[in-house]
Amino acid sequence: MEQVKKEDLRVRKTRKAIHNAFKEMICEMDYDQITIKELTQRAQINRKTFYLHYASLDDLLEEFQEEIADHFISRKVSYSNMKDIRDLIRVFYEHAANMPLLHERIMCSGSYRPIWDKINKRIMDYRRETNRGVFGLDEYSENLVFAYYGANSSLLFRQWVADGKKLSLEELIDIATRLICNGMSSVVKDEN
Repeated sequence: MEQVKKEDLRVRKTRKAIHNAFKEMICEMDYDQITIKELTQRAQINRKTFYLHYASLDDLLEEFQEEIADHFISRKVSYSNMKDIRDLIRVFYEHAANMPLLHERIMCSGSYRPIWDKINKRIMDYRRETNRGVFGLDEYSENLVFAYYGANSSLLFRQWVADGKKLSLEELIDIATRLICNGMSSVVKDEN
């Protein structure tokens, strides 16, 4: 029994070391610059140990993608009325603004954007399936609504980060809510 606990503790410590090294590297460099050699050096393990836990860096990254997606998916949300959608927008931006640098980098940095796009697609696919029929539209129209929401909420956050977060979080939430809920007519004046 004691032997099993020691092995479990060693496995947990090794995985934690791998995760910590990987997180540091994501925050410092593009994904295509990350090597198993450097990761194992930082984690203070040998390559064979890494391969006991993961078949590749992509497998490790996949684990991180699942973790981030699951965090958003675990939140119960409703799209049944505009108040719910406004609340959902606020929750998304408040969470995104307070997430660790690692998550912000995955969501906003150029080489990681395809990774975020996969995470976002998983989240929005889940939201679409669990909220099917909420808009009273046919399946394909609803697909467009969910694609619009998912793409634009992320795009606006990325732009806010790219601009150095010059607007306050409340200003971001306000303009994002107006744009997502009311489109361009909420910020562009009519010619009349």
